[in-house]
Amino acid sequence: MTTSAPPGSSLSLRERLPATAPSVATARHAVRRFAAGLDVDVDGLVLAVSEAVANVAAYAYGDGVAGTVELDGSVTPDELTIVVRDRGRGLGGSPAHGAGFGLDIIRRVAQHVELADSRHGVALTMRFRRGGAWAR
Repeated sequence: MTTSAPPGSSLSLRERLPATAPSVATARHAVRRFAAGLDVDVDGLVLAVSEAVANVAAYAYGDGVAGTVELDGSVTPDELTIVVRDRGRGLGGSPAHGAGFGLDIIRRVAQHVELADSRHGVALTMRFRRGGAWAR
């Protein structure tokens, strides 16, 4: 994990993980460490990232295809942004599995959600407001 704050720039996170079930826990720990002390809803953030990474591990790549999940984060004075990206087959190439609640959960805990889908992968951008009663 890279967390750095060079002069004049914001704190950042950059993780590249295998698209496997164990990476969900790795991603969860990485974002928890990244967000510590940033006055953000850490539990909501961790839940959203867990759902997003689990979806990549389950659906982004075909059976037997080794893929990666990319996790990037940045911080401004007002918000924390996390992007979960895969280089898989896109939503149109994924079979419909599961209950389909993951994106609904993410939308409930993040203040902004953007989904960019192509046949070359999916990028899920989530923004979380900093400050507030839940962050204390």
